[in-house]
Amino acid sequence: MDLKENQNIFRLFIEGFRLANRAMLSVLISLVLLSAVLLGIVFAIDHFGLPKFLISILKFIFNAYTLVLIWRLLAAKADNFGESISNAMRASVKPAAYMAIFSLLLAGGWLLCLLAIVFLPWALRIIVLLGAAFVGLRLAFASTAIALKDQGPVSALIYSWELTGRNFWKTLGMCLLSFGFCSLLSGALVYAAFLIIPLYFADSFSLVNLTLQWKVALVCFGLFLSFIWVAGFSSFLLFFLNCDYGANRGSFTSKAEAQLVQQPTQVFGEDNNVLPPGVGKTVSQEDVKNLGVVKSSVRTGGDSHELKEHLQQVYTPRPDDTVQYADEDRMPTILFDDDMAKQMEENRKMWEAKKKETAQKKEDDNGQSIKMSK
Repeated sequence: MDLKENQNIFRLFIEGFRLANRAMLSVLISLVLLSAVLLGIVFAIDHFGLPKFLISILKFIFNAYTLVLIWRLLAAKADNFGESISNAMRASVKPAAYMAIFSLLLAGGWLLCLLAIVFLPWALRIIVLLGAAFVGLRLAFASTAIALKDQGPVSALIYSWELTGRNFWKTLGMCLLSFGFCSLLSGALVYAAFLIIPLYFADSFSLVNLTLQWKVALVCFGLFLSFIWVAGFSSFLLFFLNCDYGANRGSFTSKAEAQLVQQPTQVFGEDNNVLPPGVGKTVSQEDVKNLGVVKSSVRTGGDSHELKEHLQQVYTPRPDDTVQYADEDRMPTILFDDDMAKQMEENRKMWEAKKKETAQKKEDDNGQSIKMSK
């Protein structure tokens, strides 16, 4: 799927599950590593008796960093440039700081909305809720822009507002598809498990003493729920990339194609070059991706400094490298080596000797014809 082309949100939603399938292992490994680091730091805080509010600050930073890291890992798989987990972790440090600031701004906005809802009449509460939903939808791309485009919080807010303004209804539909569907599906699965397990497996299920089979089943169930949410994030990420490319689609060129000439295959040149097979068929990038350039030429402007130096070297030879003749036409000379100069001197001597021999023969013929005429 080419994200540079305008894509349907339903296709992007389906492709999100494929992307989640490819990126799930990288996301899980990253989450396990980050969780281990977080637990180690929390244990160190408890062990040394440090203030407990440091744990809350640490979790806040951890959540911002985790969100940035997940966006970057999914984007690496979506664009197929294969960023490693270690590179993604290093590259997520600076955007995570921006994400933390953005989260504080967003939390402040929601706090104002809650205060307005508490103290305003019911009619105004509905208006405030609708306005908050509208603003939240317009800022849906802010976190993704911070993680992938290395933008600051304010720049990301402005960019998200402009980008969603051009794709408002598609953004609403993708949010309902990705996060709404994933919320309903995961909620339905949890509710079904909450009802089915006590009804049909009450004898073997016990939270106090779980058997190995139930532990494996719960791990698989948790992985499946995680996959659903990763698929939702993947679908939304693909939609963001498609809209981001769309905002700059005029700067992208179309796929390179070449129409071959309608003529039989010919062999020409000293290198026995031949026309490619399928003469007259449109050749795309996939058809010529394995071809290599064996010869090339560069067209240089007349004012190029390199071109002037080259012409001066070729057409202004050194006097001791060339042989000039007064009776020859003046033509641009090239650089000769010593062997070529010697060969030209021998040819000149041979030509002069031949001219003398021809002139002597003509004199002898003229003298004989005069004697015979007498």
